[in-house]
Amino acid sequence: MKYIINLIVIAIIFASCGSGSGDSDGFPTQGVVTNTTNSATATFGSSDKSFLSYLFENEYLWYDKIDTNIDTTTFDKPMDMIESLRYRIYDRWSYAETFQEYEDFANQKSTGSFGFYYDEDFKVLNIILDSPADKAGLLRGDIMTHINDTDISNEVLIKAKSNLDIVSKFRVIRDNRVLELNIAPSIYTFKVTKYQILNMNSKKIGLLRYDQFTSSSITEIDKAFTYFKANNIDELIIDLRYNGGGSLATTSVLLDKIAGLSNDKSLQFYLNFNDKLISKDESYYFEKDSNSLDMKRVFFLTTSNSASASEVTINSLKPYIDVKLIGSTTHGKPVGMSGRSYGNYIYWLINFTILNAVDDGEFYDGISVDCEANDDFDYPRDNINEDMLEEALYYIEYNSCKSSSSYNRRAKYEIYINKI
Repeated sequence: MKYIINLIVIAIIFASCGSGSGDSDGFPTQGVVTNTTNSATATFGSSDKSFLSYLFENEYLWYDKIDTNIDTTTFDKPMDMIESLRYRIYDRWSYAETFQEYEDFANQKSTGSFGFYYDEDFKVLNIILDSPADKAGLLRGDIMTHINDTDISNEVLIKAKSNLDIVSKFRVIRDNRVLELNIAPSIYTFKVTKYQILNMNSKKIGLLRYDQFTSSSITEIDKAFTYFKANNIDELIIDLRYNGGGSLATTSVLLDKIAGLSNDKSLQFYLNFNDKLISKDESYYFEKDSNSLDMKRVFFLTTSNSASASEVTINSLKPYIDVKLIGSTTHGKPVGMSGRSYGNYIYWLINFTILNAVDDGEFYDGISVDCEANDDFDYPRDNINEDMLEEALYYIEYNSCKSSSSYNRRAKYEIYINKI
């Protein structure tokens, strides 16, 4: 199986279709690193700047579009230099991170938090799986009012977060009830998948929540599809609404599970580098696994936060099976990067495009949906009353979208405003 190879290879160059770690994106395909320098202590000297300049001039996808008149010796931080040199028409994603930041994300490790996102009204928008908040029973849609009997504020939350392993008492409103939950911020490892089977009339519907294409999540994916295979599901819904992308090797494995049974050895997608790096062009193919499914149709729940590897998955399946998108248009990132290590940093500059088996892949404006639906924060993501999931189930039942008149279209919600 292809993922075993990827997990045991040690390398300095990593392949990814991710963007910044702050966007839940940018996970390498393979590699083990031991440098634990953090961003607060990492230095960015003249040799680092020379190396980054070399990457822009030779490996960057749009190397011929950079401004060669910029004095790169004046930058104190790698991100400032990247921001100045990047090709702004297309590139919203090139970034740098320290080895420690890379390791934490690749290994699904939090550096210390409660593990949830919230908005300006202190409504909980999303819960990180296996985080302290998740284990304490905090739910999406809860409205926080107090912490330790003090009125809620960003400052109060930040102070509570800084007290690692110290329990704070959260008071929340849920379904017009006032509840109190005890949550201690901590350093923890988290999951990126949650799966179950929904029974609707005579159909078994597999529902997979997938939050990040980390290299370490392959085991989670394998377990989910073993369960789906054993239960002989009829339909598959994959929730990618906040999945910002990551490892292309993991992307390939997910594709194997969804449609590998009937498409063994067929092309999934391929990478095109710039004209200086043609020798690096690479193709990925389906490999049939023991738990590969033979889905004829798959539903994806998407938002503007569904990016990169999420979009590659969707685009790569389109030549082979019926793909339905529910929600809102995806982010629009049809390109990827290979991580290059030097000094204290790994540099992730965009250096290849990603195309599917019929040469499609220029979706800079995102991939449009088949049925529009709200990201409904009033319900957990796996609740059948949540707008996006409800819409997908409606389509499965009636083979069409709900009429737009049946919705109360709310203003677009900007998610992930705050993470704590």
